[in-house]
Amino acid sequence: MRWEELTSPQIDALDRDRTVVILPIGSVEQHGNHMPLGTDTLLAHAVSLAAAEQARNVAVLPPPWYGFSAHHMQFAGSVSLRAETLMALCEDIVGSVIAHGFRRILIVNGHGGNGGVIDVLASTLGHKHYGTARIATLTYFALARDAIARLRQSQAGGMGHACEFETSLIQHLRPELVQIGLAQTLYPDPGSAYLTTDLIGSQAVRVYHDFADLSPSGALGDPSLASPEAGAAFFAASAEALSAFITDFRNWTIPGARP
Repeated sequence: MRWEELTSPQIDALDRDRTVVILPIGSVEQHGNHMPLGTDTLLAHAVSLAAAEQARNVAVLPPPWYGFSAHHMQFAGSVSLRAETLMALCEDIVGSVIAHGFRRILIVNGHGGNGGVIDVLASTLGHKHYGTARIATLTYFALARDAIARLRQSQAGGMGHACEFETSLIQHLRPELVQIGLAQTLYPDPGSAYLTTDLIGSQAVRVYHDFADLSPSGALGDPSLASPEAGAAFFAASAEALSAFITDFRNWTIPGARP
């Protein structure tokens, strides 16, 4: 169910205990020379809609589009909110949904730069609405990390930004937006074994990377390995992982709730 396409009475008729409301978030930022600026938001929204169709009893809010993209601002077209602005935006949207009686809210992120923000949102929103609603946040490609790792062809560093993964997904969903002839392959050196630029990599250390220091085009990874077929497989795996989580999340208790 797409929230923006429903009427007020249709929203009012939804089961407040069973319905999971999803807020997709992403970014508007450079994705190399071959990918659209809205890639992260397009993908977070599409994966959320596909997972909602599988899990049922899910309402997907329209995404607010912009995210925290300060590290991309040296590239034309990138738009960044301050972290505080993104948090306030999400807090107001989630607060509005809870005011209408919904009790399970899930923020689905599609942009690595929002990772720190959604971590804080999980804590602040969870505390603010304790006893009333359960709020969870996640990044869809981190949730599906194991399945994506099995499907990938590139080595570590080949999935970073406008890479094998993202390029394949947009080729699958919106092929007319990909100018694959302009794609460049780059396995960047993050400068330390403690750091990684891989999309599904993990690191214990947090540090600021300006993408202009890592790549002349802003892309990181190996888009030469991308294909619509790979995109279909990545998309199915991402939607399946999210659907499974939604089904589990629906049954979570709401601590502090009055009987």
